[in-house]
Amino acid sequence: MAATENPPPPPRTLNVQKCADARRPEIESLHSLVSNRLSSHFRLPRSLRRRTTSHVRRPKRRRSGEGADDQDKGEGDEKKEKKLCRRERRRRELTGNPELGFVVAADGTRRLRTHVWHAKRFRMVKRWGFYLPLGVQGRGRGSRAVLKLLQNGALVHDASYYLPIQLEGPQDCILSVLRMVLIPSPPVVAQMSSESLSHKVLQGACHQNAMLYNMDSSASHFVAPVLYMWQRMTSERVEWEISSVRKLWIWIHAAAFHEGCNALRIACEKQQKSVDGITVSCIQQEGRITRLDIMGNKASEVMSKILCPVTISNKTIDGHEVPEAQQQFNMDQIQKLPPGAILQLRVKDPRLLSSEVNSEFDEVAIDLVSSDTCKPFDNMELWDSHCKLDPPVPENILCREKNRKRLNSLFLEPMGQEVPGGRQQDVFSQSCPVVLLKHGHQTTFLGWSIILPLSWVKTFWLSLVSRGGHAIGLRERRWVAWKNHVPCFPHDFPDSEGYRSLLTDEGTLLDASAQLRPHMAQPQKTPMPPPWDCVVAYLHHMCRNAVKCEFLTLDMYVPRTNMTLKEHVERMDSKAMISAGDVEVMDGGGEKETLCVVRVLVRPFKEGLFEDGSLVCAPCADDLSGWNSRSEKEVEKYQEKWQLQLKQSSVESYFMQLESGKWALQVPEDPADLKTFRWPIGFITTGAVHACNDRVSVGFCDIRILAALRRQQYLQTEIKRPEIFVLVRNMKSAAYRRAIATILLEQQQEDLLFL
Repeated sequence: MAATENPPPPPRTLNVQKCADARRPEIESLHSLVSNRLSSHFRLPRSLRRRTTSHVRRPKRRRSGEGADDQDKGEGDEKKEKKLCRRERRRRELTGNPELGFVVAADGTRRLRTHVWHAKRFRMVKRWGFYLPLGVQGRGRGSRAVLKLLQNGALVHDASYYLPIQLEGPQDCILSVLRMVLIPSPPVVAQMSSESLSHKVLQGACHQNAMLYNMDSSASHFVAPVLYMWQRMTSERVEWEISSVRKLWIWIHAAAFHEGCNALRIACEKQQKSVDGITVSCIQQEGRITRLDIMGNKASEVMSKILCPVTISNKTIDGHEVPEAQQQFNMDQIQKLPPGAILQLRVKDPRLLSSEVNSEFDEVAIDLVSSDTCKPFDNMELWDSHCKLDPPVPENILCREKNRKRLNSLFLEPMGQEVPGGRQQDVFSQSCPVVLLKHGHQTTFLGWSIILPLSWVKTFWLSLVSRGGHAIGLRERRWVAWKNHVPCFPHDFPDSEGYRSLLTDEGTLLDASAQLRPHMAQPQKTPMPPPWDCVVAYLHHMCRNAVKCEFLTLDMYVPRTNMTLKEHVERMDSKAMISAGDVEVMDGGGEKETLCVVRVLVRPFKEGLFEDGSLVCAPCADDLSGWNSRSEKEVEKYQEKWQLQLKQSSVESYFMQLESGKWALQVPEDPADLKTFRWPIGFITTGAVHACNDRVSVGFCDIRILAALRRQQYLQTEIKRPEIFVLVRNMKSAAYRRAIATILLEQQQEDLLFL
């Protein structure tokens, strides 16, 4: 029996004329049938017609003589290109993907590469020279859903407003610069053990958090928390060669970037004067590399979906050699990395990991846009400020190749699929160098950061969101910091200029919105930022029985390591320090006050929810009488009867704004009002998040007053407790709430983590 022959494949192209000729009899019979029913009247009655030609009407003729001048302007105007509309110009700016730099608005404000994506879903605000996503649209709620995703999912945040500064020079010179501006400063190389964290940081295996200070003035002042990391040492280098040229990244928040950059440049100049002929270069990497943050318990799982390292089957990709360590690396191993670890990889374009794009496209794309140059792989192109970073393959090329693949499956020839003009000479890449940073410490995991070229941000962002990541803004990021009891810059750094400028701007906006309301409907005006002078006034009142609420200058110091806190405590005799008040006489004859505050966790004892800017007040002896009883029933009975409230008039006059714009504390003169008056010892910087079981708040209080309160409470209760009993009152509330304050540095060695 003869084998059946396969039917011939369909033709490659279809001839429309032949198809119409074959169907001619059927079309003629259909036409005759319709003609008989309409009596050969195919035109629609005029009463049923619609005006479908209005868009092609010509404009009215101008009056005689109006267009004469325009006609004489020159024939070259017709040859000029028509100016694009604003919408089209902005669309091209925002959808473009230049290699360097942010898209800048007319007023100089920069936009993120993910600006279009965020603007459709988030409320955008102008802060620190950027348009940033504040949070999802609405009244600022949704904390319960976000914190639930933090426990059971992954949160992603575009942290492109964190800007890097690169120091380049000899290793010992860079270390001397860091010792001038960082606290805690890196130790001497000779004192480092091979297993210490400082040794791993110097090798480039781990990153480190520190506090950046400006040492230019007579007294150093705090700038911002920073994250710094060294370029990883290769095996070819001598490990501890002092004269070797090293590179270091310092990541600074945009709110303090210019101040931090000036502090580093001044330190580099001082180092150059101390060592003749040897300089340390301070290079801004803004607009070249950036980072994305991923938080949550499933952050590693989401990252493994989009990060595919170049495996052993691809020993070279885009002309880059892949080391053997990466060829044997598996993304499942990132969960085993210790906190603070640094991992450098070259990963594939996450868009090419889809099952719809097969290896057939890879071959075509590589032939079309790959670079022929071979660069060594240790992410040197990221560390080299003069090296060109190849952008990813544009989306239109990917769509064109996908369309060509579909047409080939239908045996159709693509038409008009030429590469757009001006793009053939561009070099694109199918792989991206990335640096992974793991944040946290032994007990707290804060997530990951992906450092990558700025031109690759949009590509990785869309892949993260489509693979299970939930995008968050500045407000939700602050909720995450509150949940982990980690400070958020600049809200929880009252000693920084970024904190003062942010709250000043927020206060200005609140005042402007209040002026739009009727006078009787305007809310109570509260000081922003809080007047920290009143805390020093309490010290003067305790030691001199006098009230002094305004000073020429106020230096605020926040110890953030256990060692610096112990130094202050050992130096301080409580009675002597309270009586002295740390007053220094300035050259101008004024007084310079030093306020030392520590970060505390404030929990309500039984009821209450503390907001941002709430006052932390010192209780008197009568307020603590209920704590003397050790019987639980007596304590509960006392707490139910305990109430302390101010008059509404006293609430409105608690702080008074002076003509200079500053706020001063008003101590009541009436003895009846003075009984309900409690002196402030600090303020709440981050209030408790609504709809959460944990009602803890973050605040800062004076260390001397806390020590005095602890000693007083110990004498009354005769029980040593790490907690300190305080009173908290919201700015617009008249009721005092009982609370328990805990000093963070008494429970951990350092307080350097931040978001």
